[in-house]
Amino acid sequence: MLVTVASAKGAPGVTTTARVLASVWPQDVVLVDADPGGGDLSLLARRPDEGALDPELGLLSLAADARRGLADRPLEAHLQQSEGGLDVLCGVGTPDQMVGIAPVLPQLGAAFSRWPGRDVVVDVGRVTPSSPVLPIVQASDVVLVVTRARLEAFAHLRERVRWLAQLRDASLRSPAIGIVLVADSRDRRSAGDLAQLLAHEGLSATVLGQVADDPRAADVVGGRLQRPVARSLLVRSVRQLVDPVRALAAARAGRGVGTPV
Repeated sequence: MLVTVASAKGAPGVTTTARVLASVWPQDVVLVDADPGGGDLSLLARRPDEGALDPELGLLSLAADARRGLADRPLEAHLQQSEGGLDVLCGVGTPDQMVGIAPVLPQLGAAFSRWPGRDVVVDVGRVTPSSPVLPIVQASDVVLVVTRARLEAFAHLRERVRWLAQLRDASLRSPAIGIVLVADSRDRRSAGDLAQLLAHEGLSATVLGQVADDPRAADVVGGRLQRPVARSLLVRSVRQLVDPVRALAAARAGRGVGTPV
């Protein structure tokens, strides 16, 4: 299963949501940093021994292999392990590097979607019609669009969902679209309001749930603070997204939730 996490505009919490989602995922998973603007994973995450991750080992090294063909080269060779035991694929350092590897991104998207024995969660940052990572988005089973509970954010989301609904991969399949709302944990209205807006517009997207706006826990996930977060509102709220995401992917594939996707 390939799950892409993106935003329509700005920085509503895509990287935090993707990292926490991968960390609580119930099956073997890889977290891929594919933000075209330059990845943060190699800068902020640490190995279990507290050492720094190697920024050259990840998307860049995998793209170099892809130019020679991936058939006989294990994807696992490009992974590193971050704290907590999460397997990660580090991203590029600059937008120019992403443009440079753009020709092989269709291969990488296909490889991510059928990684043997693994599910894959990819952080693609802000997704636009000109984004070089569109082949990964198109290959996804589910695109999770993260947004804030603001009027202007809903307006941008509406237009981006309309565009995403028209995407197709090489087999003419389109990814299922799920919406994740970042809001105060006491907010009981915004998710319903957003669902009504999407339904009124006739847009094929599902509001899957709400991620708690928890700045302290987000700072821990981003490497800016050190404190336990397993029981934080942030982690608990993201954990509740797992089953809806898997169900959405299963519905797209025409399978039951318990069937491997």
